[in-house]
Amino acid sequence: MKRFDHMLRTVSIVLCFGTASIAVSAQSLPEAVSTNGVLYMTGGVGEDEAKAFLSLAPRYSLRMMFTSPGGGYLADVGVRIADAGGKTLLDTRTGGPFLYIMLPAGRYRVIANAGGPEVARWVTVPRRGGTDFHLPLEERAARGTNANCPRCRPSAGL
Repeated sequence: MKRFDHMLRTVSIVLCFGTASIAVSAQSLPEAVSTNGVLYMTGGVGEDEAKAFLSLAPRYSLRMMFTSPGGGYLADVGVRIADAGGKTLLDTRTGGPFLYIMLPAGRYRVIANAGGPEVARWVTVPRRGGTDFHLPLEERAARGTNANCPRCRPSAGL
């Protein structure tokens, strides 16, 4: 009987800690939003939120990640998603490097902009599972630089 009580206490403690860690993860995530019938979530700023986003990835059919060409995460990316017929389904700005969207199977046009040139790509969402879509984007040119001149340096403000 003592052994059963000890095991019951151990299981209870493990469940309490597991529930607490799930609650902390859920608290660090932004709410999912529905626009035009499209459910999506954006964020992933900070290590904890990024881990929480990655754990939710299987729930979404299109999982997008935005980075600079050098690999750094990007936020505040303008994103438009249109169906194969050209109808815009989603037009938003990201709150972090991840944008997870629940879309039915099909082919979609993704247009994204982080301040540099606009980038357009086609993506196919499968009937089962989902697809991961990584999109490197050029960022806005720093103030005082000429975006068309990669060798130019920012002015000293003189």
